[in-house]
Amino acid sequence: MSLDETLFVGTPTTAVPLPLDEILEHYAVIRDALANTPHVESNDLSNFVANTSFVYALNAYKAISLLLPELYHESGAVVLRQLWEVSLNLHWVGVDPEPRAQDFCNFTLMEYRKLIQKSGDATPLQSFDDATERFQANFRYQDGRGRNRTHANFATSNIYDRAVVLGDPWEREYELVYHLTSMHAHGAPGAVLHGMFQAQYPNPEIRDRNSAALIAMLAIKVMVRNVELLVQLDIVPNATNVVEAFAAYQAAIAPSTDSTTDSEKPQ
Repeated sequence: MSLDETLFVGTPTTAVPLPLDEILEHYAVIRDALANTPHVESNDLSNFVANTSFVYALNAYKAISLLLPELYHESGAVVLRQLWEVSLNLHWVGVDPEPRAQDFCNFTLMEYRKLIQKSGDATPLQSFDDATERFQANFRYQDGRGRNRTHANFATSNIYDRAVVLGDPWEREYELVYHLTSMHAHGAPGAVLHGMFQAQYPNPEIRDRNSAALIAMLAIKVMVRNVELLVQLDIVPNATNVVEAFAAYQAAIAPSTDSTTDSEKPQ
């Protein structure tokens, strides 16, 4: 079965059950391998951002493993978006670690500033702006009409643009996954009512198990890419346990469940 044929990313052309229980067994093995992977820590800011982002992503990965056995695939989709987006940012920083890690940390000032604005007491705002003017300048710009604007994130580009620059698999996953996980994150009508439009499934259990299985498969791929990045950055000196666990998963699960190709498109 192709990823594109499951409930989560489109209308299924078949109703073949995915091996959820076996996938979750491998999910747990990979989780433990990730948790026991040694990391090099230093005072370098890019190292700090990478390690902290990895831990955040791993916690999301763990949370997904608590939701899927109960077939809470809707909430699993929300956490998958969280995992995917923090991982996208991690890889974005990894392309040019020093300046992008600095921007990553500096942007917390813009987030804190917004909290002051919404607090109901904007008295500290002027002194805050005076003290952080140099940092804020990196995230301010003028639009085509000369109006002062503030970038919405540390990368000063939207999620889609970052995915395109990083290329596949990020660009393809944005097309397949990000919009759908966002629907669940926002409780959109398409998320709430999606089960009504899946008559191809003979029963709700297969539908829900297939959705849960797909979320697990995507989460595994994202976390393995994260540890591969940290190996490239010399932050993880040895990821042998993760590599072996992922290889075992691929040998047992992937050939029969993941036949997605670049030519396939979501239904």
